[in-house]
Amino acid sequence: MSATVCRFPPGFLWGASTSAHQVEGGNRSNDWWRFEHCPGSIADGTTSGEACRHYERFDDDFALAAGDGHKAHRLSLEWSRIEPARDRIDAAAVAHYHDVFASLRRHRMTPVVTLHHFTNPLWISDQGGWENPDTLDRFAAHVRFCAREFGGEVDWWCTVNEPEVYAFRSYSEGTWPPRRRDDTAAIAVIANLLEAHGRAYRILHAEDTRDADGDGRPAVVGFAKSWLQLEPLRTWFPLDVLRAHVENSAFNQAVARAPVTGEIRLGIPGARPVKRRVPELEGSLDYFGLNYYTRWKVDSLSRDPHVATPGSRTTDLGWEIHPAGFEEALILAAAQGAPVLVTENGFADATDAFRPRALVEYLVHMGRAIARGARVVGYLHWSLLDNFEWADGFRPRFGLYHVDFDHPDRPRTARRSAGIYRRILADNAVPSEVAAEVGLAL
Repeated sequence: MSATVCRFPPGFLWGASTSAHQVEGGNRSNDWWRFEHCPGSIADGTTSGEACRHYERFDDDFALAAGDGHKAHRLSLEWSRIEPARDRIDAAAVAHYHDVFASLRRHRMTPVVTLHHFTNPLWISDQGGWENPDTLDRFAAHVRFCAREFGGEVDWWCTVNEPEVYAFRSYSEGTWPPRRRDDTAAIAVIANLLEAHGRAYRILHAEDTRDADGDGRPAVVGFAKSWLQLEPLRTWFPLDVLRAHVENSAFNQAVARAPVTGEIRLGIPGARPVKRRVPELEGSLDYFGLNYYTRWKVDSLSRDPHVATPGSRTTDLGWEIHPAGFEEALILAAAQGAPVLVTENGFADATDAFRPRALVEYLVHMGRAIARGARVVGYLHWSLLDNFEWADGFRPRFGLYHVDFDHPDRPRTARRSAGIYRRILADNAVPSEVAAEVGLAL
């Protein structure tokens, strides 16, 4: 056995993540498709279009992942494909997702299935989206359908992805659809998404007969929470300290605690707070899905209040590379009481110049978090493929595999980081020679 920097627990769930709209192509019936076609919406002027053509090429993509030793893959079901109009189920889309799960089985990969990853059917958006309480009922019906239709093929469910990111981007900053700038609406949308998670959790368990008869693995249900470190740029300046505290309380702590306590307590200055108890929400995490990317320094006097630490290493998007922050986020997530599954972690790096080293650094710090007592059960890298990165378009490249978007077939090419990741997965450890190869002195 080769020398290792750190070793991971037996049965650790290694893989990568995607989301439907970002990779499938042709999702014409959701709010993002309409938004993309409004001039000025996307930074590089693109639209998702055919994206990676993953809707057609999924089997080939899963073969790439399986060949690299991936044991799991996180994906999302596109609600607008399954139910393009209210109460109308598209049988072809349902059959397609059955084919997707069959492919994952053939490649011996566990599906981790997200039910809401930022996109809404147009008919949901046009009735007020997540500001409308009726959307909770409609989403519950969608969850029930998916549980009954796909429950025999899916064990791991992720109800909603980053409710706090979705709400602030869409309803506070106004950079995502529906392009609102209303902090009260943002707080209300976070609360509704948290309640939707609680209701979905109960539905997924109620519909899973394996819970009752012991035949097969019962459903494992969580949500994905983005944990952003928010620290004052100037620790001596009270306004920076106060703003960082307020944002961390609302963005991180309140959202993370709600599925544990059942209490939604959200508030930021200038917005109407939300305080309500949701019985279905209490104890609604079989695992805590952690998305971790960066740390922001909070500058209360700047038009852009979130900046990278001066002089730090940054990604192509200007996000700080902060491996120690990943370790601390894992500790904080684990403190909520449920096992932690890293549902996203990755780096925008078009040339793959710094991703190999950063990936190894982050995994070493994950090993340290585990050694400190964090129950981490798996790591899903963002992303398997370069894809459509929402309002940033195709410029940011997060993929272990490069995708040539100028070619109609969207050919994939493995990056060096894919090979580094393969070697780690093969050993279920970070081999010393891999750490040395990427220039990591430990």
